[in-house]
Amino acid sequence: MTGGGRWFAKTLLSSVVPVLGLAFLAWWSAGAALAWAVAAVGFLFVVVVQIKQLSALAAWLDAPEGTTLADGSGRWGELCRKLSHKLRDEADSREAVEGSLRSFREAMDAVPDGLVIVDANHRIRWSNRAAGEHLGIRLPRDSGTMIEHLVRTPGFAAYLGEAHTAAPFVVQVPAARTRVYAVRVVPLGDYNKLLVSLDVTDERRVESMRSTFVANVSHELRTPLTVVAGFLEYFTDDSAVDADQRQQFARLMSDQTARMLTLVDDLLMLSRLEAEDAPASEEDVDMADLLAQLLAEAQSLSAGRHQLYLTCHGQALRGNRKELHSAFGNLVSNAIRYSPVGGDIVIEWAVHHEKGVFSVRDSGVGIAAEHLPRVTERFYRVDRGRSRETGGTGLGLAIVKHVLIRHQARLAIESEVGEGSIFRAEFPAWRLTSGQTGPRAQGSPSL
Repeated sequence: MTGGGRWFAKTLLSSVVPVLGLAFLAWWSAGAALAWAVAAVGFLFVVVVQIKQLSALAAWLDAPEGTTLADGSGRWGELCRKLSHKLRDEADSREAVEGSLRSFREAMDAVPDGLVIVDANHRIRWSNRAAGEHLGIRLPRDSGTMIEHLVRTPGFAAYLGEAHTAAPFVVQVPAARTRVYAVRVVPLGDYNKLLVSLDVTDERRVESMRSTFVANVSHELRTPLTVVAGFLEYFTDDSAVDADQRQQFARLMSDQTARMLTLVDDLLMLSRLEAEDAPASEEDVDMADLLAQLLAEAQSLSAGRHQLYLTCHGQALRGNRKELHSAFGNLVSNAIRYSPVGGDIVIEWAVHHEKGVFSVRDSGVGIAAEHLPRVTERFYRVDRGRSRETGGTGLGLAIVKHVLIRHQARLAIESEVGEGSIFRAEFPAWRLTSGQTGPRAQGSPSL
């Protein structure tokens, strides 16, 4: 017998048997007429009680929050308790499911890739937060909208119809024109599809930089190689040039070879800086000694064409001396190369606002504001012709940037066309040691 059958049998026995018992007693004592009367009244009472309990249950089912469920004794009390327990269990289960659903939505919103579920007609059913950033989808506003109405890139609708293709579809939506996204379609069940969008902007940028880098290196090496190859043709014919011309050609080839070696050395150093996260070794660098070395090199490079000044006061700097020498040397050599004859160049080491600051100030040609964000890119040249005339490789400021990054420092540039430039390398306070390096100040008139 089922649970419902058992409940019916128990209810029947508890309600009908007492009435029949009273009717039998009435019949035994007073005859059949009284027995029928007692039975009728008893059954009427049972019916009224059952209807009352049933009405209370119906009212509670219509509004379980606002009505008290009858919880008396007997079969109806047992039924009410079972209903109450079952509804409480269902409420707990529903709350658990809703909690799991909330956790799932939060997890999907935390995913950096865009996720969109569309039906067979490409109508949006669900999306996560990243999809809003990538494709401009906003829920619930766009729920039920065909995704082609939001992503209007030509060919996108045809791509959705060819979901079996392995290649992604690249889109650039109006919501973020500077970003590029690759969209893939994954079948989801029999009718739905899952669209996954990935931000590939950085990958595209790196690929572009790699191609540009290879082209620039090839271009920078081609010019000196062409010069050397051209002069070598003359050396194969003893009668083509005299001794003086041979000496002049050899000197020019030596200059071009030195230029290529400098470029290769800079490339190797830049590659090493990019491959390593931190300097291999560090020491307390005596900045007065380092700046004196930089000044001597600057005097040699300037050959008396500029006024060079040096100021050094403050603490020693914790870092890799070789890397710091390379970075500071590039800043000084750039100032010399881009300053006119007779210009002033000031090299300074000081502590400002608890930061160690190495600065180079020149009175050169200056840099226009639109070029400042890109001057630390490899091979980026503000004036390509002038850069080649001065002998630069186009890698100096890129090396400076990577050296400073490895020393938790930053490069600040102030420049105005025709007014000169100031390059500042700012080091955090914790890289300053207790040792003093100065004060020292030195001026160098034209030699």
